[in-house]
Amino acid sequence: MEDIKQGEAVIFIEDYDLFDHNCNGDEGMYYKTTTFDKYLIYVPSVDAWAEPEVGMVKRKRKGYIPKKYLELCKRISELRITLETG
Repeated sequence: MEDIKQGEAVIFIEDYDLFDHNCNGDEGMYYKTTTFDKYLIYVPSVDAWAEPEVGMVKRKRKGYIPKKYLELCKRISELRITLETG
């Protein structure tokens, strides 16, 4: 899934425990691939972020970004250092 786009809907196809909730079968939103070849995925049913391995999810509809996820992606910003101390 190298050509997956930010905001695409994905489905968990394996068991993945997220705060005592099994995400298998749940929909999530792909945000990015991390440095450890895992995906950073927002899971609305738990209102939390998951970091499953690449093979644990599949795309719901290749290349399609639902409007709700498109809007969410626009509001996300990653943490960055703005003030060096010490």
